[in-house]
Amino acid sequence: MFRSVLLLAFASAFATSAHANLIQNGDFSSSNVAYGSALYANGFTATRVAATGWTFSNGSGIIDHSWDAMASQGTVAFLQNYSPLNWADPALSQVFSSSASSFQVSFQLSQRDGNHESVNVKLDGKALAPTLQPVGSNWTTYTFNIAGLTGGSHTLSFNGINLSGASDSTLFIDNVSVNAVPEPASAALLLTGLGLAGLIRRRRAK
Repeated sequence: MFRSVLLLAFASAFATSAHANLIQNGDFSSSNVAYGSALYANGFTATRVAATGWTFSNGSGIIDHSWDAMASQGTVAFLQNYSPLNWADPALSQVFSSSASSFQVSFQLSQRDGNHESVNVKLDGKALAPTLQPVGSNWTTYTFNIAGLTGGSHTLSFNGINLSGASDSTLFIDNVSVNAVPEPASAALLLTGLGLAGLIRRRRAK
């Protein structure tokens, strides 16, 4: 009985760790931004943006239930380039820790109506894909797998860039997640444990 419970507990813990979001506050709901307003990192607003887990720079920030239809339903982060004030490219990032070497990264992007902001997304400085530019104000979900990293601290970053040269361009980010991908050896160990648990149950049934 003890061995069976132990093996099942291991399987449960394994599944939980494999699917746990390593990113804090991936929906940006924990911040100092009031309902119906926005805060920036660059001092454009009197109060600078702050959100659990995240670091903001330049024209990045958070907006809560405001600013066009795509941001009106909740709290989302934004990356904005505004050339009349010579803003530097906006960025936001988060550092997380994991012993895994492979991850699945997922997030949603939406373009401000009539804008053409782009973004480079990197994990530990390694680009997940070529520069992304969502089309229109509908939310688009992006999912990428990245492998070959070493365990420890990792940095996920979103770096805005105004490739179109527009005087004002903004895109929105929401629902960011990073999940560790089980290593082959760990997956094999899980299957072995489940097999042993099944064998014990069958012997007891007899």
